[in-house]
Amino acid sequence: MADKNYLHTAYANSADGTDGFTTVYPNLNLLDGTKGFSGIWVNSELSTDDGTYKGFSVKKRTDQWGGISKEFTVSKNSDYTFSAFAKGAGIGTNFIRIVLINGVEKSNLEKTWNSAFDWERDSITFSAEDIEVGDKIIVRYEISVLGITSVIWTAGHKWEEGSTATPWMPSASEVTTADWPKYVGAYVDTNPVSSTVSSKYDWDEMKYRVYLDGVPVGGSKLLSFDLENLKAGTSYNVQVSQINGNVESDKSESVAFKTTLPK
Repeated sequence: MADKNYLHTAYANSADGTDGFTTVYPNLNLLDGTKGFSGIWVNSELSTDDGTYKGFSVKKRTDQWGGISKEFTVSKNSDYTFSAFAKGAGIGTNFIRIVLINGVEKSNLEKTWNSAFDWERDSITFSAEDIEVGDKIIVRYEISVLGITSVIWTAGHKWEEGSTATPWMPSASEVTTADWPKYVGAYVDTNPVSSTVSSKYDWDEMKYRVYLDGVPVGGSKLLSFDLENLKAGTSYNVQVSQINGNVESDKSESVAFKTTLPK
C-alpha cells in the first residue's frame, strides 16, 4: 500500500517564515487592551511599567502578592485557554500562578516556580466540564516567597476559545488586517505531524483568508484550503476575502454546507 501524503500548512509574518511562525492559525483575543494594559485591570496600581517584551507593554511587581490581572467572564459552554508571558528574578524567591473562579482560589490550577526563570509563555486550559456560563475567572502571577531583589514581570495576556494557546492577537474590536499572519507556507510528505522548522516550508504571500461561521480559520495564496477539525453532522458557513498587503476586501457571500455522519 502506498504511503498517504499529508499537506502541512504554517503561517508567519515574514517571507522566510521565521517571524511569528505557527502551525496553528491564531484566534482573536477575548479581552481588550492586553497589548498595553489599557482599560480596567485588577491591582494595576500595585505594578509599574517596565519597557516592552515582543512588542507588549510589561508590568513589574517587586512585592509579595498583588499581581495584575483582568477578569474574564465565560460567555458560552466551551473550553477556554488563557496564556501570558511571565518572568521571575531574585535569589531565594518563589513564584506562583494564581487562578480564582468567582473569587474562590483554585489550588489545583496553580503553577509554581521555585527559583528565578526567564521569559516563558505560560498557558492553562479550562474545560467546559469545569466551568459554567457566567463564571468570572482571574489568572495572575505572584511572588509567593520574597527573596533578594525579587521581581515578577508579565505581558501579552490572552483569553481564547478552545484548548490550544494560539499566538497572541488583539480582540475583535481592536484587530486590523496588519495583525494577521502575512505569509503562508506549505509542504507535503508522508508524516502526519507538521514540522516546526520554518525552512521546511515553501513560503508565499497570503492572498486569501478563509472564514468559517464568521471566524478566520486560515489563509491561502490559492482558492484551495483544507478545513480541519470539523464536526460530523454539523452545518457550517464558509466565506473568503482577498488580501492585498495590509488591505482586506469584503468577505464573499456565505456558502453553506453540512458535514455528513460516517457510515
